[in-house]
Amino acid sequence: MIGLEEILRLKVRLLTEGARLPEDEWTGRRGGAGPVGGRYFLLPNGRPCSVPIRQGQMADRFHSATIHPTDDPEIWLYDGSVQLRMVPRPDYLDMTTEDGTAYSKLALLHGSECLATTVYQDCRYWKDGTQCAFCTIPLSGKAGDTIPEKSPEQVAEVVLAAEREGIAKHLLLTTGTPDTNDVGIDRLIRIIRGVRSVSEIPIGVQFEPPLDLELIDMIADAGANAVGVHIESADEAIREKMCPGKHEYGDTDLYMRVWQHAVKRFGRGNVSTFLLHGLSENLDVTLDFIRKIAELGVMPVVAPVRPAPGSQIANTEPSYLRSLDSAVEFYKILGTILYRWDFKPSTTAAGCHRCGGCTPIQEAYDWAASQPT
Repeated sequence: MIGLEEILRLKVRLLTEGARLPEDEWTGRRGGAGPVGGRYFLLPNGRPCSVPIRQGQMADRFHSATIHPTDDPEIWLYDGSVQLRMVPRPDYLDMTTEDGTAYSKLALLHGSECLATTVYQDCRYWKDGTQCAFCTIPLSGKAGDTIPEKSPEQVAEVVLAAEREGIAKHLLLTTGTPDTNDVGIDRLIRIIRGVRSVSEIPIGVQFEPPLDLELIDMIADAGANAVGVHIESADEAIREKMCPGKHEYGDTDLYMRVWQHAVKRFGRGNVSTFLLHGLSENLDVTLDFIRKIAELGVMPVVAPVRPAPGSQIANTEPSYLRSLDSAVEFYKILGTILYRWDFKPSTTAAGCHRCGGCTPIQEAYDWAASQPT
């Protein structure tokens, strides 16, 4: 039986170093919101991990070990010794909507039970060159993997199919930021209402912080169960460099106001923010910030940054590279903070923290919960 510390170390290693797959294997989606270029495997603890797939020089740079298939098509062997179970491809992806759109272009399975879609596949910051340096949100559309905007009817149809298949336990809706004052929330509300007309599936939503706090109330009233408002980095210098558009739009005080208001509507732990690890940020500053927002009731979703082809940091080496021991210790401290504030990610309503595929926060929490008090 592999121990909790070993599980944490394994997940951090997989998320940072990635892995090589046989050349004929699909390497994951090519663009979109969030980390891309990964395949989902289940760890020995049964939790999902979105393993970055790297080949050639990129795999050499990240010291990516190989994942090999075995005689059992579901079991793969990582680095010659660790058995991982591949998350099977859902059947619903082979279906099309009544209007002829492939389900695979509308919503994908993240992890093992999270149905996820970007409802608006563009962002205002790409139009003036101030997009986040790690972002690839329009690229999946250009590659033909998705459509520019999903309708409520389309998303509702896919939700029903995924629920019938028994694989969708919660739904994640995210969006690029349009050039409107509602920061995309109006679109999200329409999608939520469409889904709510056919399903009670828990729904998590993600968007930039709105200037009008009433929009938070409106999306809660529409039927959302959790909300993510992502600041990306606690290090202000890093945020200004990596997210110039978002940095100019909203300072930390705006995020704090939105988070505090959202916690009142959604409850502790169902409000979250992404913090990217590996951008040469000051980790002490990051941990101090995590303690501050955890006290407010905000779940810190800390994830190793994943340089993606087509992004501005495609060829950048993350600061966690060749620092596995330090990274594991960082996540141990994070896990202790999560445990201190009773933030168990897997029991939250919906969203990235419940899925856990791109972040080791659940494994960090599990390790911290096992430590003597």
